[in-house]
Amino acid sequence: MRAFAIVILVLAAAGAAASWIVAVVLHLRTTRTISGAGRGPLRLLAILAWPFAVKPLPAHHAARMNKALVAFVACLLLAFAATSATTNLSRYSR
Repeated sequence: MRAFAIVILVLAAAGAAASWIVAVVLHLRTTRTISGAGRGPLRLLAILAWPFAVKPLPAHHAARMNKALVAFVACLLLAFAATSATTNLSRYSR
């Protein structure tokens, strides 16, 4: 059972990383098409803080980014639950 929880943890962490990357790419594409902004320090900051750097966007762009944000949060919740299960199972199995 502990090995199963570790597998779930690894898969959830990979899903969180993938959804973060998808959201960053969508954010950078959206800001480039809306404002026509080139490269700059703010674009690099968007890689780390895209959920906090969202300005009002057209509905179709915002919907895709919100879906990526929901997937990221869901993967994090699953990873935290798997971590909790792993620590509880490893503590009581000895």
